[in-house]
Amino acid sequence: MNPFLLLALLVCLMTTGCKTLAPEPAVQLPLELPGAYVFQADASGVESPGETAREWWLKMDRPELNALIEQGIEGNHNLKVLSARVDQARASLKKESAGLKPGLDYSFGGEKDYTRTQSGKSQGGAYANSHSWDASLSGSYTVDAWGQIKAQVSARDLTLEAAVRDLNDAVLELACDISKTWVDIISARKRKAILASQIQFNQTSLELLKLMFLNGKASALDVSQQRESLAQVLALEPLLEQEEALLLNELAFMTGTTPGRILPVQASELPPPLMPENPGVPADLLENRADIQAARLRLLSSQSDVAAAKADILPSFTLTARAVFSSGRLEMLFHNWAASLGAAVAGSLLDGGEKKAEVERVRAEVKENLHLYAQTVAQAIREVEDALVTMDRQKAYITRLEEELSAARLTLGDARIQYLNGQSDYLSVLTARLAIEGLERQLVGERASLIKEEIGFYRVLGSRWEGGQVGKWESGQVRK
Repeated sequence: MNPFLLLALLVCLMTTGCKTLAPEPAVQLPLELPGAYVFQADASGVESPGETAREWWLKMDRPELNALIEQGIEGNHNLKVLSARVDQARASLKKESAGLKPGLDYSFGGEKDYTRTQSGKSQGGAYANSHSWDASLSGSYTVDAWGQIKAQVSARDLTLEAAVRDLNDAVLELACDISKTWVDIISARKRKAILASQIQFNQTSLELLKLMFLNGKASALDVSQQRESLAQVLALEPLLEQEEALLLNELAFMTGTTPGRILPVQASELPPPLMPENPGVPADLLENRADIQAARLRLLSSQSDVAAAKADILPSFTLTARAVFSSGRLEMLFHNWAASLGAAVAGSLLDGGEKKAEVERVRAEVKENLHLYAQTVAQAIREVEDALVTMDRQKAYITRLEEELSAARLTLGDARIQYLNGQSDYLSVLTARLAIEGLERQLVGERASLIKEEIGFYRVLGSRWEGGQVGKWESGQVRK
């Protein structure tokens, strides 16, 4: 080849390579992080973020709940699925990393030929056979001149990190869901106990009214109204039994137990409200929320894919070595050999724009992951804001309900006095008592809702999980 033509080709190749491998412009998060939350809780008497936030459920000091969460981490099917995805991502990383190392292949075989020759019809044939053995070793190494393989390895490494964060996030979400369901079960049982007491009271009241009716001190309408009141509270019993059974099935499913089996849930009293920690500032979520970290890692992974796609446009350089052995006798096989060394440059002259289209595709994927990252951050900030508002207003709502219950009890006392003095009918007594019964059951549910909101608050703040049967990991290094 003309040396001037070869030089021109190399200059063109290097110029094109430099242009193609120019670094991508840095992406900017299309979201401005506020300096503080709009509904900032009062920091007085509130814990600052610390180690206790990692396993916040221990604050409730309920061994039963701790055991359920440990059982869920060990047996939950969704966690096992995510753990398998981590294993897949780790294997993909190993597979991609193999491209940085030379490959060596071998082959070994033998052949035996049989021949028969005959010179005439009446003559016997002559038989002959021969042996041949052959073996070969071939090695190849692709020079990562443009960093394509390193970019692919980096992308798979970041994908592995993201899979670990997904598992991290799922563990914390599971702990939150198990805790909330456990609180709901206790709430249902406590409301059932209150309802049973109310049923007993209404049955006793009905019997007393029947006696008063026989003695002429109560009307038939009073007895009918009390019978209706008893029927109303009795009608609620199947619903609470259904609620408890469904919650137990849900808890069994989350802990990896077959629904329908008896679970060790013996608690009958709600835990005291948690002491929520200081939410800090929105920027803290970038480090504390595993889902945000996973979204960011996927963004970085797609950026590495862009570099790999750009490098794929350029020629590849391959070094090869081959040794061939052959002989008619096995013991002489490695005495007869031939060897060759080679180097090759390969690339596409015309591909219809396929590789450039791939670059555009992964660039569009970067844009998608960038906006998914921004969406995840915005959603996290919104969840914290919602939790702060909800906890504050829920506490105020419970206070108002307690005041309403106190007022209803005073009303019931006055209604009884007026009824016994003949100044009002029995309906006023029933109305006040039904209001009290409803408020008693509602308060249990609302207090449970406040505890669940506080549990959810720890969940939305995020933390790093560092234990459990699914594995222990930190900074993307998973150790089984």
